[in-house]
Amino acid sequence: MTLLSDVLKQNGFEKLSIAIPTYNEESNIHLMIEECIEFLGDQPNFLELVIVNDRSSDKSLEVAKQLSAKYESVKLIDNPENIGCHPSQLVGWNSSDADVLYMLPSDRQIPPNSIPELIMNLKNNDIVWTNRVPRNDPYFRRIVSFFYNFISKKLFNLIPNDVDSAVMIRNKSFKKINKYLDSKSAFIQVQMGFIASVMNFNQVQVNISHRPRMAGSAKGINLHDVTWVPKELISLVQQRNKFKNLRIEEE
Repeated sequence: MTLLSDVLKQNGFEKLSIAIPTYNEESNIHLMIEECIEFLGDQPNFLELVIVNDRSSDKSLEVAKQLSAKYESVKLIDNPENIGCHPSQLVGWNSSDADVLYMLPSDRQIPPNSIPELIMNLKNNDIVWTNRVPRNDPYFRRIVSFFYNFISKKLFNLIPNDVDSAVMIRNKSFKKINKYLDSKSAFIQVQMGFIASVMNFNQVQVNISHRPRMAGSAKGINLHDVTWVPKELISLVQQRNKFKNLRIEEE
């Protein structure tokens, strides 16, 4: 038995699937996967690492193919078009039948060492949000994130203080939320958090470590998100009353 299989079994779970959205991370993706394998083991009965290549223009896809051939736990999905980080996260989650879903960015800024603690917190919750402490990003990015989180939390009664950080969720809970998700941008996790609160899901936030970017360039806010996030923010504000009438479906 390994650390991952032990912690899954002790908390009533069977398998962990980690979606890893990847866009132009040829310098990071192999190191990210190697770190996950070293910490969690290459054990496909308990783990799958789903690299979702988001139409990278560098050698990320080539590297990802090599990794999927090398490790049994690694799967590869190649998006037909560039859709962004969080939409790619959903592509990975929708491809999995594992009972625990998680997301890690491929830039290596969030290490996998917090996963056992997150799984333990998921035992009595539907969603475990994470809070990057301290946040090792450039000053401007932290300022933008602060206001985005502040406004989103106030408007939509969110649990997390860091809504765009990594999140772990039970697959059965994700399926209940997923049919209401219509965001096409980074706004997906705000929508997830709002619907989860409306549905009275059990949620908790856990602090995790966050490293400075070691290689490659930060993607930051792209034109796609600049275009879509304001529209979706207005749309979700308009739909708040509709979502407040939602109820968790009976098992």
